Amino acid sequence: MIAANSSTSVAPDGAEYPLPSTTEREAHFAAISARAAGRLVVVVQGLGFVGSAVAAAVAAARDAEGRPSYFVIGVDQPTPGAFWKIGKLNAGLAPIASPDAEFDRLVAEGVSVGNLCATADERAYELAEVIIVDVHLDVIDRAVESAADIQINVAGLEAAIRIVGQRMRADALVLVETTVPFGACERVILPVLREERLRRGLPETPALAHAYERVMPGPRYIASIRKFWRTFSGIDAVSAQRARAFLSSFIDTEAFPLRQLDDPVASEMAKILENSYRAANIAFIHEWTLLAERAGVNLWAVVDSIRVRQGTHDNMRYPGFGVGGYCLTKDSLLAQWSAAHLFNDDHLLGVTLEALRINHRMPLHTFDLLRELAGGDLRGKRVLVCGVSYLPDVGDTRHSPTEIFYDALIGAGANVVVHDPCVRTWAERPQAQLTEDLAAALGETDAVVLAVPHSEYRKLPTTAFPASLLIVDASNVFDDLAAKALHDAGHRLLGVGKGHWRKRGFHS
Repeated sequence: MIAANSSTSVAPDGAEYPLPSTTEREAHFAAISARAAGRLVVVVQGLGFVGSAVAAAVAAARDAEGRPSYFVIGVDQPTPGAFWKIGKLNAGLAPIASPDAEFDRLVAEGVSVGNLCATADERAYELAEVIIVDVHLDVIDRAVESAADIQINVAGLEAAIRIVGQRMRADALVLVETTVPFGACERVILPVLREERLRRGLPETPALAHAYERVMPGPRYIASIRKFWRTFSGIDAVSAQRARAFLSSFIDTEAFPLRQLDDPVASEMAKILENSYRAANIAFIHEWTLLAERAGVNLWAVVDSIRVRQGTHDNMRYPGFGVGGYCLTKDSLLAQWSAAHLFNDDHLLGVTLEALRINHRMPLHTFDLLRELAGGDLRGKRVLVCGVSYLPDVGDTRHSPTEIFYDALIGAGANVVVHDPCVRTWAERPQAQLTEDLAAALGETDAVVLAVPHSEYRKLPTTAFPASLLIVDASNVFDDLAAKALHDAGHRLLGVGKGHWRKRGFHS
């Protein structure tokens, strides 16, 4: 949002940052100076969870003599929702809160040495030898029931690419990292770039490559960029060659070799398949979670006993609260949309789409367990939900399963308080009562749901829970000894995937 004096932009944490200037002359002249000193100029389009970290990682790249390889400019939209990110980065602060100190260090270092900056000025693209596309592309409604319901905001992607085409240098490399429907580079992005380049009298075909990101916000935020495998492709041999050279300049390719696929359709499909596989794995184990609970079996222990089979079963998922985040909740929808709209193919990804539907309903199982403990009625019950983010020890609330759970509680008439040690504001549910005082909240509630296994929750002694609480452990926070101690102290417990607790009578 924009502050009242219109000279600052307010970030979600309440801090104010100066609005970017209208001309951004500083970035322009700094980029020219950097080029004169032998550095290439890289522009990152989009300063979200991926783009801001990528900008920091690329700005940290050094040549054989230890000199900076690039001058990096992050570009975001001239809107209230983006201005604060620009101001924060230009102040030497990482726009995204993260437990990875390396992210904070690289941003501060890049800005302090004059190697990293941000702007809302589209003219930055005129300066770049490399343009990295990390813009937002989302499904309009993720809770779809059929393939025909899938809608994607392709117009937003086209608009972002059109700006690039209108401003880019003739010889610039456009590297798409955004997760897109397979076929998007060749059938959506390339036609837009060609159209804009023809209008400017430039050669029709640009250098265009696709290299999907595997960025993971968390303690290895930057390492997931610099020390992790990448798959890429180009629309032609020259584009692929340039993409390989650029990626190799800031990724440890000796330890994590690049993998080149035949064309962007293949690499685009690789990203979607990768995430769809993981989502299906999670949905698969949820079916067995329900069975194990009915059979009185500890599914956590069962899965542990199976995961010893390295190479075939060691990636089996555990039971849990639900699936959140930007990728796993939507990427399968991109694939189905692409089949219908880019390839005119009626092939149905039935298992894949059903997995998404199962995952979307997963938090409601925890709701059912809590309602059972409450005797079927949650009206007027004071419920403390521990965990808002979708990952432990990370303050990322995008499409968190807690949203679904919270809405169900409110719909049932419960009085809900939420706590998360990594979250200060819950943008998706601003009306929620968010507390920072866990001890006080525990003393003023009827029921507690451990939704996310944050380290703070795992360290809680059983004595931190006042007597006679209803407790649902949705993420294996408590082992059996702790659960028994809680039950002996007068609490009633159920756990996701913990059918043996029911057999032992912990729920009564």
